[in-house]
Amino acid sequence: MMRRVPIDLPAGYKIRFAEKSDIADIMRFFKEHWKESHILANDRAFFEYEFCRGEEVCLVLLLNGNDDIEGTLGYIPYGGSQRDIFTVMWKALDNGQMFAGVGMLYYLIDHGRCRHIFTSGMNESTRNIYRYLGFETGNLEHFYMLNDECESRIAEIADRTELNTDAKDSSVMLSLQAVTDREQFLADYVPEEREERIHKSPEYMARRYFDHPKYQYLIYQLWREGEKTHSFLIARQQRQGESTALRLIDFVGDETLLAYAGAPLKQLMKDNRYEYTDMYVFGMADDILHRAGFTKKKQDSANIIPNYFAPFCRKNVNIGIFWEKGMQPVIMKGDGDQDRPSV
Repeated sequence: MMRRVPIDLPAGYKIRFAEKSDIADIMRFFKEHWKESHILANDRAFFEYEFCRGEEVCLVLLLNGNDDIEGTLGYIPYGGSQRDIFTVMWKALDNGQMFAGVGMLYYLIDHGRCRHIFTSGMNESTRNIYRYLGFETGNLEHFYMLNDECESRIAEIADRTELNTDAKDSSVMLSLQAVTDREQFLADYVPEEREERIHKSPEYMARRYFDHPKYQYLIYQLWREGEKTHSFLIARQQRQGESTALRLIDFVGDETLLAYAGAPLKQLMKDNRYEYTDMYVFGMADDILHRAGFTKKKQDSANIIPNYFAPFCRKNVNIGIFWEKGMQPVIMKGDGDQDRPSV
């Protein structure tokens, strides 16, 4: 159970859900207190895609006595009656209101119809706060697989002794079949129903990966021994200069099937001249991805597999997460807002 600390806001301060009439002020807050060029501060259409679900505006606001915004806590609902959510764009001004940001979290939990709550992209300086509140914390693990036919121009491979050379060709025939039709996807998609896992509704999946206004996602259905499964791998091509990488963004279904995905992924890389494919993931057994041919990047690795591309920054990046005790979630880069443009 999450620990509760007293939240005593000064007279006149209040916490409430955002309304559509607040959007211009929220965007101004992002411009002033996140980054002037931030996409959510400048692109109203993308703001509404990210945060508006009908009349619901998915942000909690901290307001001072003048109704000025002093804090935001955004959230992405994964839909349905089993409403799991990821928090995003969590910011409280340093105005002496200790735990005001925590107050917004309490408000969301108490009034946001949440089943379970997670975050991805956690600020390292707040890790101990989440632990104190009773959450589990960790990092997404970073796995990658190189295309030996391509020169490394995006990645920097300084130590080839780290690379996984133990993977063997699988005796199980697995193929990746591209799915471009929304209705075909929805007909075969089966949401996760286990209490300890994240529930992603069909509406969430369609909106997230078919309707995204900025990114074009590749959806692959896994077929085993010539028969389709209810498992899907979501990817995105990332171009940098003259090179392209394939980033694995999300996976839904039976993750043990990924142990047999090495051969089709290597063929995808060969056919499309992808320099490498990579995956940020938590909660998936290392052995599954090792058997497929992925290398797990060490924390102190000399090999650099970049995460930031807009603007491009050739450095390794940790992505912090929290989740509720008792959960056994699989969290990937596509969860929360870790795979969205920033400018």
